[in-house]
Amino acid sequence: MILADVLAAVSAGKFATSECSFVPDALATLSSFFDIWDLSTIQTKLKECFSVQTAHVDKTMSFDQYKIFKINHSGMRFMASIISLTKGQRVSPQEIDSVSYFVDKILLSSSLLNDLYSFPKEFEEHSSAGNMDTIGNAMALLMSGYGYNEDEAANILKREISELEERALEEFHAWQNSNLTRSPSLVGYVFTVMTAAGGFNYWMSHSERYFRTDFTTTAEDRARLVRNPDSCLGCLQGYPAPLALNGHSTSTVELDAVSESHVSGSDSSLTSMTTASSHVSVDGLGFSGMEIGITDKFQKADAQNLCMDPYNYISSLPGKGTVAKLADTLQTWFKVPAGSTEIIKTCSTILFHSSLMLDDIQDDSSKRRGMPAAHVMYGVGQTVNCVSYTGAKAFFLCEELKNANACRKALYDELDNLFSGQALELHWKFHRTCPSMNDYIIMIDNKTAGFFRLVLRMMAAEASVSMSLEKKNTLLHFITLLGRYYQIRDDYQNLVSDEYAAKKGFCDDLSEGKFSLILIHTLNNSPTADRIRGLMFGGDRAGMSQEIRSYILSEMEAAGSLEYTKRIITELYETLWRMLDELEATLGPNTLLRALVQFLKI
Repeated sequence: MILADVLAAVSAGKFATSECSFVPDALATLSSFFDIWDLSTIQTKLKECFSVQTAHVDKTMSFDQYKIFKINHSGMRFMASIISLTKGQRVSPQEIDSVSYFVDKILLSSSLLNDLYSFPKEFEEHSSAGNMDTIGNAMALLMSGYGYNEDEAANILKREISELEERALEEFHAWQNSNLTRSPSLVGYVFTVMTAAGGFNYWMSHSERYFRTDFTTTAEDRARLVRNPDSCLGCLQGYPAPLALNGHSTSTVELDAVSESHVSGSDSSLTSMTTASSHVSVDGLGFSGMEIGITDKFQKADAQNLCMDPYNYISSLPGKGTVAKLADTLQTWFKVPAGSTEIIKTCSTILFHSSLMLDDIQDDSSKRRGMPAAHVMYGVGQTVNCVSYTGAKAFFLCEELKNANACRKALYDELDNLFSGQALELHWKFHRTCPSMNDYIIMIDNKTAGFFRLVLRMMAAEASVSMSLEKKNTLLHFITLLGRYYQIRDDYQNLVSDEYAAKKGFCDDLSEGKFSLILIHTLNNSPTADRIRGLMFGGDRAGMSQEIRSYILSEMEAAGSLEYTKRIITELYETLWRMLDELEATLGPNTLLRALVQFLKI
């Protein structure tokens, strides 16, 4: 009875709630009864059982799929796992697996019997809670998914239970009479499970928990689970059609055959479905030539070009292609197959260009590489949609790689870093808070260097040659410094380069209110720092004139900020060369990487 109460509490989802205050005492009693003195083990097993009990039956699940689901998501599994731990019956997982072919039938028969007896109770509980869509009961499935009435569903379950018990006993006797080596613990486990299941079945058939007269819901209420007989129902093989189908022309489809191809637009798995589409004409309302296929099947929108237009535009603009070039340089050391290298280059380039589109929106920047920004050409909404679409596309590309799991992990990690860095930058900009130098370095290491690390980690995952962890970590630090150098260099060039001014506008970062190493140094060292703050953050930055930008730039120069930043860039550049020499000493020459570093020199 105590075991039944615990199992029932698990099935009802009441474990560790005020409605289940008896469970601790019950667990202690179970521990004593089964001679398991490690109470924490029982608690762990019960929590595992409870966690799977919260899984819901999928609405499209067939009866065969449900039975598999039920074997793994029932209180009977908890009972069997507890039995396997009893003192003197230490049964290994391998031994349990060796008899699962007939023990699982025993457990399933008890689970289905529980579905049969507990259906009115479960229906009432789910009905009062307003969550009928989550009821996980074979009776409900047979009624709503196949069109059987309650009596028909009950007869089907009784037949299933009888057949399961018969087959389980036949297989048990064959196992018992075989010459297989069986430990005493395994024999004890099997006999205990069978005896316990039999006792539990007997208890269910007499328990007041199920045979009650105080239900507020009725058989008529439960009958509403049955679908309209003219709707598309599952066809249960081996059983006659529901009586309600007599005299009806009803379309049926074997639920096991329905696949995801129906979602993707293919009808190959739905050839037995004869559902007709209705086209509603509205001519009678004075609108001529208008028909609506209001009940047509799903059709995939032919909008891939629309999704990609902003990306195709931004990627067509001339750029340095640094991220893709980095993949080529690392190929020298990692010997990644050509196909994988191209996928990694495409994936990282997609994410890089997507981040540029998002940056331009968040920075209120109207130009990119001397041309209108993507959101100026296509609108903010369409551009944001494109960023989301291409982000998903990058993950799809990961699935084509040999070590997709490792590459996907790298993608998750570095996107997390990227958005974390972006969050810092946006926070500082919105709140007009000047970060410290170290905070700024952390931001660019997360945001910008993340793209460089992503390429490295994906190339390493697809590598044909092995590399020690120490060498990988050294290379990872080098790549992070390369990304750090790239961003500080870019910020510096934005203020001093005529080429940058032609492409993005004169000192465009000042108009956008972006913090850079130069600006942080100025605000901490210029005697006119308050004046600069007022000019940058006190009014409408979009209307910042060229004269104001020229003034701020002159104050930056007077404060020594440009010289300071140039010195930092030079120091970083020399550090990159020293590290590259050390890497080549152990990994071999890499002329492509040398060329890339040289290309980025100011």
